[in-house]
Formats: sequence, C-alpha cells, structure tokens
Amino acid sequence: MSETVPIVNGRYSHDLLLHDSDEELVDGTAWFVEQGLESGGQVLVHSTEARVALFREVLGTHPRLEYGLDEDLYLSPSRTLFAYQRKLAESPRPIELWATGTVPLGDDAVGHPAWGRYESLVNEVLGPYAFHGLCSYDTQVLPERTIAAAKAAHPHVGTGDQRTASPTYQHPADFLADPLAGVPDPPSGPPGATMTIPGVHHLRQVRGLVRRTCVSSSAVARDTVDDFVAAVNEVVVNGLHHGGAPVRLALWVDPARLTCLVTDLGPGIGDRLSGYRYPDPDGPKGLWVARQLCEDIFVGSLPDGGSGVLVIAE
Repeated sequence: MSETVPIVNGRYSHDLLLHDSDEELVDGTAWFVEQGLESGGQVLVHSTEARVALFREVLGTHPRLEYGLDEDLYLSPSRTLFAYQRKLAESPRPIELWATGTVPLGDDAVGHPAWGRYESLVNEVLGPYAFHGLCSYDTQVLPERTIAAAKAAHPHVGTGDQRTASPTYQHPADFLADPLAGVPDPPSGPPGATMTIPGVHHLRQVRGLVRRTCVSSSAVARDTVDDFVAAVNEVVVNGLHHGGAPVRLALWVDPARLTCLVTDLGPGIGDRLSGYRYPDPDGPKGLWVARQLCEDIFVGSLPDGGSGVLVIAE
C-alpha cells in the first residue's frame, strides 16, 4: 500500500486527480480548496462554464476564493505556463497560490501532447514557489495515452488520505525525451529559407529574411510573426555567444504554423530545460525571453556535436 503524503504549506505541490464521476471530482476539489483556504493562500478554481457553476454551488464564496473559465485563463500551454510564473515571481509580496481545475486538452487528441508537456514543465517553472496545483482528468472520456502522460507529469496522485506519490512520475527533462511528450521533429520537407550566420553583424539580415518569408507565405497574425522573429533572433544570438559560429538557420512556413531550426557548432545544450526558470537579475535571459514570445522552443544536442534549437509559433 502506498504511503499517504501530506501537502506542505509554503512549498510546491502538483497533484493529479483522476475521476470517473462528478462526485469524485467535487469531493477531491473541495478537499483541495479547504486546504488552500486554511493555509491563508489564494485559491483559484477553473473549469468549463458548467463545472464552474457546479463548484460554485458546492464550495460557495470566500474572499480568497476565485472562479475562472478555462477559455479565459488557458489560452495556450506556453502563455499559461509563464503567466503563472510571472504572477508568482513578480508579486510585490510573497503569495501562496492554490489552483485546481481541468486542463483544456480539447476534443482533438492531436493537441493533447502540448498540454502534457505543459503539465510536466509546471514542475520546473513553478517548482521554486509556494504553488499548489490539482489537475483533474476524466478517465471516462480521455485516451489512455493522455492519462499515462498525466501520471508521468504529476509527482503525486489523489487527494486527502488517498494522496500518494505517482509511481510513473518522470522529471521534466526525462519526460521531454519520452514519446509520451510528443516533442515534434522539424518538418520533413525542404525549408522555405536557409541562412548561414557568421556573426552578430548579420542579425539584421536574419530578422529581415524570417519576417519576409513568414509574411509572404503564411496567414499567421502579424503580431505572432513579429514575436516569432524576435524569438528566432534571441536564439541566434544565444547560439553565436554560447555555441560555435557559424550558426545556421532553416525556416519552414505553413499557412498556420512557423517553424525554425537554429543549429551551431558549439558544445551542445545539455539541459533540455534551459530558459524555463525565472532568470536571475544578473544572469542570462535570452532563452527565457524567447520562450515568452512563441508557442514552443525545444533545445538539444545534435548527434554529431553542436546544438539544435527548434522554434515554433502558430
């Protein structure tokens, strides 16, 4: 029998609530909300409109209890992840945040891996803070692969006297290397544009090439293109400063998706999680800034040496 593990106030926790009925969901959520309010922290309950109405009826109101809709709070995995991080890191006073609800995986299972990676990366991005998460997954409607990814992304499963360590939990760096994470490869077709970048004095040409190609060949919003160009610029600068020149760029542009692979000849990036934690005031910020500007950035070392960074925007 697994040992029950209590939540420690003032520290970090990230739990998975598996349920096959509204009764299980409400009971687990109510226990979590009670713990959050007793801790003196701020509590957020989010879900669909129907379930928020159900929770409000059962849980009532409290000055430190807030309700929200997934469609307003969870716009995309990356934006949601860093919004939580900035709220905690940039608060003028320390806060303890308790957040519980559904992750808006969507009806199309194709989009589930991106939210699975989000769930895993929460442990890296929010681990240093007084943050507590309880994520609910309906076992009656979700695919087995999605449930398996959720178990691998959450350190603990259950609530109350049923809260135990997840036997299949993986560290975020290990999870990103697992097929469950669904980390994408660069497109298989030839890139729409390529460039070799000898040094920082070529950055203006890099930005111009990426912007022209994206604008002419995609229907992606101009603001998204601008952010993508800025993210690619930061990644190229990082490659020039910390990798080995020349840096090479390959760009694929589809009507609704922008993809750029930046490679260099340096020692490689051993840390898949580089740029996720909130930066120190005097430390490097380039990759962290780039992650704020686009939907996904994946870093890694190339088989023959050097590093590869894949930048994706939609």
